[in-house]
Amino acid sequence: MMKILHIIDSGGLYGAEVVLLNLVAEQINLGLDPTIASIGEKKISEKPLETEAIRRGFSVIKFRMFPGPNPYGMLKVLRYARQNGFNILHSHGYKGNVAFGLMPKRLRKIAMVSTLHGWTSMSGLSKNRVYEWLDLISLKHVDAVVLVNSAMLSNPRLKSINGVNYYVVNNGIPTPDEQCNDSTNQLLDENIIDFCQGGYTIGSIGRLSPEKGYSYLIEAFSLLVEKGVDACLIIIGEGYERNFLETLVTESGLSDKVILPGYRNNAENYLPYFNLFALSSLTEGLPITLLEAMQEKVPIVATKVGGIPEVLQNGKGGLLVEPENAENLAEAIASIYNNPDHAEELASISYQKAVTKYSSKTMGLGYLDIYEKLVKCDRTGTQEQPIST
Repeated sequence: MMKILHIIDSGGLYGAEVVLLNLVAEQINLGLDPTIASIGEKKISEKPLETEAIRRGFSVIKFRMFPGPNPYGMLKVLRYARQNGFNILHSHGYKGNVAFGLMPKRLRKIAMVSTLHGWTSMSGLSKNRVYEWLDLISLKHVDAVVLVNSAMLSNPRLKSINGVNYYVVNNGIPTPDEQCNDSTNQLLDENIIDFCQGGYTIGSIGRLSPEKGYSYLIEAFSLLVEKGVDACLIIIGEGYERNFLETLVTESGLSDKVILPGYRNNAENYLPYFNLFALSSLTEGLPITLLEAMQEKVPIVATKVGGIPEVLQNGKGGLLVEPENAENLAEAIASIYNNPDHAEELASISYQKAVTKYSSKTMGLGYLDIYEKLVKCDRTGTQEQPIST
């Protein structure tokens, strides 16, 4: 039985974490033996990812260490992997990528896969940009680098480095039938439900951070209200832009029409209460919330970034708008609002796409193919060709 150690330093239960949980569930169905190695600071007792993974009965091992570069702490992870006979190290973030990617393979001795769940590619100097620069250096030494959509292949920074084995495996979520087997009947916030049931609801889910473009969404909503659109806006998530966004809501006179209720576990359970799902991101990989909205048959308006145009079939499954353009975003939302029949048609098309191309099973088989190639390579010494370059 193939053993996979998934390495992640998670900051919540957002897109990358949900993808990982979906992948682990599917790998168990495929007869593999996955374990989540969850990295965190010493002061953290339990992370949301760990709580949810344990609730689902997944194997989880916690590693606590000081923040920032921590070679000693990561060597403990490697020692655990060796002692327990893991065949694959699968990193899901900067810390694992850099720590094990820069490690000589003769020292690592285990095949390594790295999934880039999405680069921010934001301008200016930031901590994320420094991490991405270190990632660029380390990726050449990783056995397989997985991109979560084919659009990432055109990223100029990824294209600038030679000798990287790129593969493409689309993110996936369980089909409706598979979801029925997961008893996740979580208690929902009645205040959120009451707010959504008060009228036409425009909703979004994600971190309150600049790359999500929520200031443009709030500005677009303000334009809609000025034009007489009778609607409300809810953005579920948490982040360091909260104060800025709350001030923007107040100064726009929208306090009675907009709420930012914060982070919620299993936020996708609120999607059925949305009349429209708005994704205003400035940069993305393949957002899991988009796939979840598609499966719930919620009409979608989203920006033309990352893998979104491909997922929405260049506008056939949802309206696409330019990023950083509140006017364009407002016009698209108004179009959905004023044309319920067209909205229903778009939602039906996107639903069919979600349950076929973007299922957990398809994702799991894609990763299994990569793992088998790497294990075969280790045994025979022959180099397999990447799926996509």
